[in-house]
Amino acid sequence: MSSSLCHADLSAVVAAMPKVELHVHVEGSMRPETFLRLVRKHHLDLGVHTEAEVRELFRFRDFAHFLDLYERCTAAIREPDDISLITYELGLRAHGQNVRYLEATYSPGPRYRGRGIPYDEQLDALSRAADRVLADTGVRMRFVLDHVRGEPLDECFEVAAMCVAGARTGAVVGLGLGGFEPGRPASLFAEAIRYATANGVAFVPHAGEAVGPEGIWDCLEFGPARIGHGIRAAEDPDLLAVLRDRRIPLEVCPTSNLCTGTVRDLREHPLRRLWEAGVPVTVNTDDPSMFHTDLTDEHRLAVAHFGFSVAELAEMTLAGADSALLPEPDRHDLGRRLRAELAEFRVSAH
Repeated sequence: MSSSLCHADLSAVVAAMPKVELHVHVEGSMRPETFLRLVRKHHLDLGVHTEAEVRELFRFRDFAHFLDLYERCTAAIREPDDISLITYELGLRAHGQNVRYLEATYSPGPRYRGRGIPYDEQLDALSRAADRVLADTGVRMRFVLDHVRGEPLDECFEVAAMCVAGARTGAVVGLGLGGFEPGRPASLFAEAIRYATANGVAFVPHAGEAVGPEGIWDCLEFGPARIGHGIRAAEDPDLLAVLRDRRIPLEVCPTSNLCTGTVRDLREHPLRRLWEAGVPVTVNTDDPSMFHTDLTDEHRLAVAHFGFSVAELAEMTLAGADSALLPEPDRHDLGRRLRAELAEFRVSAH
């Protein structure tokens, strides 16, 4: 790839490159149009009634506004068909950004606790959407089912059991742990985590975002397959060495980190330092509709702001493929196909 590419050409190359995404929330991907559609479908009063009001609601202002928007979006999900709809639309948008493999995070607890949708019906809704996405686009989707830290401990065990059931069909690949991190370390949920991992389900927690390195250290007791966010590992050289040596990837979401206030300015973001420390990193969107981003934008940001080359982006994509929670033959095949595609961009992707 010529180093003389102009900015427009480079942007087009980044858009065309095949991609892998490992950290995106189904609920946080809901489009404004879909939110309004569900509000009208269920005759809800969630404070917005017109397209103009919905557009304003989705205009990011600050973290408090994000939390309000997220709560309203999740309140609009009332039945399994709603889950299938937003999941299918997420898959379609992934296809439009040349994503080849997508692991999407979904939180079933609020749907069960707040809406009474049985766990098996939620799992079936996700699986139906993934099957449809694969048939229509060729994008393979798998799911990480997420327990929200602030919710009851017994709910975490229920989510873990749902993960085990979903793993038997191949739809679910991981147990996640999200929500507000301070005061809710992974060790608090040890029983559920160990149940899931003993039954072949990977542990994929959010950590090292609102809490510093100690949050990641706490997770390491359970052998996590990856760490969601994890950027505050940069504050601890010993932790960086462990992540590097154990090859534990970080699912980094730069725009999200800026919007939530985890970093005050992208100049403070440690993405480049993590990469140069030898820690496996991938770039992701987190809640793309709410943070007004997509995976192509995140890759462009990696180039324009963090100075990554196209070759380094290719290496990062292959790191994502290597980090996919697929059976070994499928993971190997994904990596092989991506290497072949990336070779067409005349990049050194090894």
